[in-house]
Amino acid sequence: MNSKKQFDNFWATIQTRIHQHPVIVYNPYCKWFRQGTFTLEDLIHLFTQFAVFSKWFLLVQMMRMMHAPDLEAEAHARYILANELGVHINPDGTTENQPFKTRWAHINWLRDTAQPLGLNPELLGSWNTATPSTRRFIRGLEETYGSKDGEVGRGASYAIETWAAWGIGQGAEESNNFWKELIDGLEIYNETCNAYGDPAIPLDFFEFHFNSEKGHGDNVLEELKQAFYKPGFDSEKFLQAGEKALDAIYTFWMGLDRDRHNREAMRNYYPLVVGA
Repeated sequence: MNSKKQFDNFWATIQTRIHQHPVIVYNPYCKWFRQGTFTLEDLIHLFTQFAVFSKWFLLVQMMRMMHAPDLEAEAHARYILANELGVHINPDGTTENQPFKTRWAHINWLRDTAQPLGLNPELLGSWNTATPSTRRFIRGLEETYGSKDGEVGRGASYAIETWAAWGIGQGAEESNNFWKELIDGLEIYNETCNAYGDPAIPLDFFEFHFNSEKGHGDNVLEELKQAFYKPGFDSEKFLQAGEKALDAIYTFWMGLDRDRHNREAMRNYYPLVVGA
């Protein structure tokens, strides 16, 4: 069984290999988005790809629950799945004794949020609307977070929840959280909408996730501490799974960043073609 000193050494390695991953410490797309300089086309593309993630995460979360390494991890995965499907969540992260409504399902909530953009709700979340990088992202989560090897899923779960909760409640570091960066950008966009009388984007979907992620991050940290001292814990498997899951997430955001650069290049090129 591992000792406290071994955990301290492992924790130092986690801070290097997981906590310093570029999708956590510097996501170029989200840094750009928070400035609020994106176009309507950029925003539509973000919502279209994020909806695919939101809908197909249900399958990945089901896989995580089915292959959980122990009953505690299985219960935690079930609570997340239930909330994604439309069950209200308690402050402690459980969904016990909470009501359900179809419109509370996160994909439907996101569809409602996207209404001011005039998007077809039936297409939002469709696999056919996913870019190649978004599809690689989802498959990467299936291979790690949804792995049949529950210990691989544990490493991926820790990395994903840490990424989502990064900086929350930590002063200035909170501004680097990706949910916060998206909210900041949307607030600037909404100020412009208000000035021109256009419908604004509701922020409650993004604010809910921002406000709930710290609890998820705390849960996976506690799960890690308990798992580390159990016989057979494979620290390298845990780390590799976490890195691979973060690589998959980074693929999603870098795909969005590449797409927005391509659109910008086309906008700059098009006037030259017209004036030729």
